[in-house]
Amino acid sequence: MNEPGGDYTFGPFNLVCDQHLLTRNGEPIALPPKCFDLLCLLVRQRGRLFEKDRLMQALWPNTFVEEANLSNLVALLRKTLGDSPTVSRYIQTVPKLGYRFVAAASSAPTEDRDMQTSRHDPRKRAIRILIFPFRYGRGSSNLEYLAYSLPEAISTTLAEMNVFTIRSIQVAMRFDPMHWDPLQVGKEADVDVILGGSLDQHGETGFHVVTHLVDAAKGTLLWSKFWEVNETDLFRFQQAVVHLLVRSLVRGACEDGTLGVTIDAPSNPETYELYLRANQLAIDSSDPVKVALARDLYLACTEKDSNYAPAWAQLGRCYRLLEKFQPGSPVDGQLALSAIERAFVLNPNSAIAHNVCTPIQADMGQAESAMVRLLRRAESHDNDPQVFVALVHACRYCGQLDASLEAHRIAISLDPNVRTSVAHTYFAMADYEKAIYWYGHGTALYMDVVALASMGREQEASALLWTRKKNFKAMPSQMNALDAYLLKDHERGVAVLRAASQAQFRDPESRFYLARQAARLGAVDLGNELLLQSVEEGSWSTVRKARDPWLKALRGTASFARTCEIVKTLEARSTCAFLKAGGAHIFPSIDATRNVGSATF
Repeated sequence: MNEPGGDYTFGPFNLVCDQHLLTRNGEPIALPPKCFDLLCLLVRQRGRLFEKDRLMQALWPNTFVEEANLSNLVALLRKTLGDSPTVSRYIQTVPKLGYRFVAAASSAPTEDRDMQTSRHDPRKRAIRILIFPFRYGRGSSNLEYLAYSLPEAISTTLAEMNVFTIRSIQVAMRFDPMHWDPLQVGKEADVDVILGGSLDQHGETGFHVVTHLVDAAKGTLLWSKFWEVNETDLFRFQQAVVHLLVRSLVRGACEDGTLGVTIDAPSNPETYELYLRANQLAIDSSDPVKVALARDLYLACTEKDSNYAPAWAQLGRCYRLLEKFQPGSPVDGQLALSAIERAFVLNPNSAIAHNVCTPIQADMGQAESAMVRLLRRAESHDNDPQVFVALVHACRYCGQLDASLEAHRIAISLDPNVRTSVAHTYFAMADYEKAIYWYGHGTALYMDVVALASMGREQEASALLWTRKKNFKAMPSQMNALDAYLLKDHERGVAVLRAASQAQFRDPESRFYLARQAARLGAVDLGNELLLQSVEEGSWSTVRKARDPWLKALRGTASFARTCEIVKTLEARSTCAFLKAGGAHIFPSIDATRNVGSATF
């Protein structure tokens, strides 16, 4: 997007383009990035026809997309604005040509915009930084593990300081590693500075490193530094780069020679090398072989140094991945939780532990504890998008759906490229169009298919599910049961779900999806059994129970009524915990008590 920023008011809405902020009557509205870009384009050209080809080129430059993508964006934008194609107050369709923004819109002075932005999002502006994987020379393939792991370790340390907002290294991997343009990267990744580097072998145990920091807005070099590093100096090199970044970017920093945070230090170089090698393997979390190898290396780390908190945290993540996505694995969730708990004992402020812990806690029935932990961390780390990514997950499990949506809005305002689980929150609210949109940013498996089926688009859902046959093993119960339903094979579907109800696994949100499928297949008793299991395992929401159309067969049964009473009690307790932990301060725009006790089943 090459357009300048701007601030526009139309109807009850205020649009601040360069802050990625849309509000209705002063309340922020979460809007997907492409949808927001579309709105900015139309409002800037208000009153004039914007042809479809021009819109598609502006939204997806140098990329081929089907026209249906644009139509879906327009439909979602109209729904957000409360507009319709027949009575167009904001967006008018010009048949076969394009779209026109027809509402009157006024511009506000820059100082007014800044005041509005500070009211809606009081977070102090942090330095946004992206660190590229380091390049390594030919014949230096043994340095591959450092090319990713060292930048990741530097990013993790910077994330501990609330003066930085860190972009995921996965964002950097979208660009050409050899010939990236800092101006393009700065604009697309939405960052202020970019750190890059290169590695070359030097002797048997050493290597040369060159690091350089670039001003993303100007495309100019801020500094470049050459380092001679021995393999025993890896951790000290990481610390040195962090110190140099802080000294050069943060005014008044490091005057006493410290960074103001505790950095987990390994007791010996061998531990740190094992840790970096494990991190390289753990990049691909979808490959159980690599995850198992990473687990073994993290275990070796903890054996060499039982007090190194990051290794325990990453070990817990590997345990959970192997249990969840490798059916029949001897690993159980308690191993994952124990490893995470060990990491927190060693360092209660470990950013790595906070980032990887929430899904593990949630699946082990501790979502409320995770929510409280994250709300307290958000007080001191409100520039870390990963804190709010985790809050999307934890708040949903506790029935705090509005807070989950607001956490998502804050996360993407801090990092437009970040991924959250907000699709599942929209699904819980029966907003299937938004669920499909947000689910589409990752590897698609199940949820978009079941969302289509929930909207009555069963033929489309069946065709889409058929294209993913090879992925059924990743979620065998959900995908096979849904496949049976879409093929009208109710007997097979119920058999799959009955077997799942007896399976020994902990995943309360998956249990809920299985429960609604059982209800849809008419297996009322089984549906109620699975629904109660999902609640007892740790996921509850009065809104989800009230709105989900596939639960219709269960409503009116005594078992469903008893489960709903349990849900109301648990959600009320979670709301109290949310407020006590400062949730109203972190999310001042929401009313956490609105849905408690008000849902009708």
